[in-house]
Amino acid sequence: MSNNDRKSMRAFVLVSTITSYVLGGILGGVFLGLWLDNMFGAEPLFLIVFLLFGMGTSTYGIYKVVQPFLGDDE
Repeated sequence: MSNNDRKSMRAFVLVSTITSYVLGGILGGVFLGLWLDNMFGAEPLFLIVFLLFGMGTSTYGIYKVVQPFLGDDE
């Protein structure tokens, strides 16, 4: 495998990981929030809370994945 192929594969894996963090966090938060709203009858409350929680979790996960590429390693 050439160096160029290795860089392309690494970029593909990074983009796939970021996409899964975004989709998993947000969709997980929405589905969990909707389910809890239906169980307890608190229509937008749990949806908003878990959507924000999913977005925060996604942001933190993306930061941790991208951190080695930024050169800010400690």
